[in-house]
Amino acid sequence: MHSFPASFFRNLATFSIEKQIHSIGGIPARFSIDRRIFSNFSVCEILGPKLHSKINFESYPLGFLISRRGLWSSFWLLRCFKNSWRWASWIIISVQLFCSNLVIEAHAADLYPLYKSGCEDVHEYYSNVGNLKGEALKKKLNSIISIHQSLSYKEVCDALKILDAADVDNPETSSGIVEIYSLRIVPKDLGGKPEGWNREHLWPRSYGLIHTPSLTDLHNIRPADVNVNSSRGNKYYGECQVESNIFCLKPANKEAASDTETDKKSWAPPVQVRGDIARAIMYMAVHYSYDQPAGYPILHLSDSPNVEKSEMGLLSTLLKWSEVDPPSRGEKLRNERICRLYQHNRNPFVDHPEFANLIWSTTQQSLGVP
Repeated sequence: MHSFPASFFRNLATFSIEKQIHSIGGIPARFSIDRRIFSNFSVCEILGPKLHSKINFESYPLGFLISRRGLWSSFWLLRCFKNSWRWASWIIISVQLFCSNLVIEAHAADLYPLYKSGCEDVHEYYSNVGNLKGEALKKKLNSIISIHQSLSYKEVCDALKILDAADVDNPETSSGIVEIYSLRIVPKDLGGKPEGWNREHLWPRSYGLIHTPSLTDLHNIRPADVNVNSSRGNKYYGECQVESNIFCLKPANKEAASDTETDKKSWAPPVQVRGDIARAIMYMAVHYSYDQPAGYPILHLSDSPNVEKSEMGLLSTLLKWSEVDPPSRGEKLRNERICRLYQHNRNPFVDHPEFANLIWSTTQQSLGVP
């Protein structure tokens, strides 16, 4: 066997495997392998990893064994040998023909993850909760929801176009997206533009979100008008206090919904989504409240919000909003899609709104808080 010439590394492009569709049962629904041209090397022998099942590529002479696990856990080994240009030319042509048509397909029922994460069965997902309450319930829920797939910001933006699409029944074909504070429907393609929408962290980043899982958690991110998002800043959630009415703005911003309001410290979103936001904030307080990496903040809820202590609020207001505004069909669909399509975890307060009072009302009572 000969060493690789420098031109081999310059011109040999690797296969890119694009995950296009998944099946609910963990069977890959469709994979396509794009090819780029192999050039300036002699003969290339492509070997698959140790495999569990065999796929017949019919007329292709270079069929080899492939398994689902092998596709994702192993790199293909390329072993190249020096030979005559005539032999090399024949192999290059064969590889090109093979790669240009290689498509592995399996039938799937829906666009669901490659593996079944366990969040699809709601009853089973919370089967170990039992009759817990207070801190015990909070810890148990943390152990259930804290294991999830972390996303990049690019993946978050793509996901929002599905999760917050104007047409909740046909999100892929819907051209619009709903902004959380204005409730306006705007074109999806205005994402990231000054006149469009951007990512709003309901639990503000300054309140302890410093690492990727919490920064890109879809349960905490919604599309918002750029100007309204900036206007909210890092204000905690709450309604204008009686003593601060002189500073209360209604609406909170000229581009926000008419039933929003804000004072110097608090921000109240539209009534229609106050429960949605309350449950998202509670999710964050449970998910990122235990076993954080060394030096990373522990998130808390209280009626005395504090940036330095990563305490978000107002807790009493959020509890009220969650009761007054129960989960809508749209919110439930969003939670379901995050489970099945993206993070593979759920917001327990959407599935079981009663958990909110079981945790925080019980905790406040045990601490002697009225």
